[in-house]
Amino acid sequence: MKELLASLNHSDLVASLFVIVTGIILLNLVDKLYSMFLSRLGSATGEKGTAAQVIRGVSRGVILAGTIFSVLQINGIDVSSMLAGIGLVSAFVGLAVQDLLRDLIMGTRMLTDDFFQVGDVVQYGSFEGTVVSFDVRSTKIRSISDGRILTVCNRNISEISKFPREMGVSVSVSLPLSRDPEEIRESFRKAAEKISLEADVNSVSYSGLTEIVGRIGKYGLFVKTSPEKRAVCKAKAFSILADQLREDGLLNF
Repeated sequence: MKELLASLNHSDLVASLFVIVTGIILLNLVDKLYSMFLSRLGSATGEKGTAAQVIRGVSRGVILAGTIFSVLQINGIDVSSMLAGIGLVSAFVGLAVQDLLRDLIMGTRMLTDDFFQVGDVVQYGSFEGTVVSFDVRSTKIRSISDGRILTVCNRNISEISKFPREMGVSVSVSLPLSRDPEEIRESFRKAAEKISLEADVNSVSYSGLTEIVGRIGKYGLFVKTSPEKRAVCKAKAFSILADQLREDGLLNF
């Protein structure tokens, strides 16, 4: 170790340390600016939050790459010549650079074409989740059903569906057609009032008689909520509706 340190030019060592310290300071500055922006914005979601994540990721990448290459050059290592002279390593690096470029190109396209924003609920293949992180290299999606995080390289995203901010779910119950329609309407109205008080529910409306099978009619409510809360809201709404119908003597089970 002593021999290695002795072989290093003192001025090169000082210059290398200066570049490394400068790189660390710049990385911390980028992170602080990002945190300050988020504190003003309130969250990392939406168009501005997504753009902030992208700018932070690109800035950190440029600073890291610049620091590494600068240190190598200061110590007399010609990076371009070194890579060009190593066939196998050069091939691997070439493939890695190609993949990186594909990620950057697709990530830029996704950003400019507004594929989605951080906080949006999307479907990628059979995977449904909320976009929790996005930069020009990769996208992270948190599953609605079990909270798993899926990380996808942007080059692999050819199609992705974005759900609207608000979606509706139908909640229906089958009742005999012999029941008084006004009695059914009143019971559904009371259930709708209770359902509308739930935190995740945006609005509730009575759909009326939606289907007839023999002597049985299907009556329903239409509940609007955010896409990630569809399953939860549907279960809550059905439970409240069933309880109200039992209380009013319209259900016998």
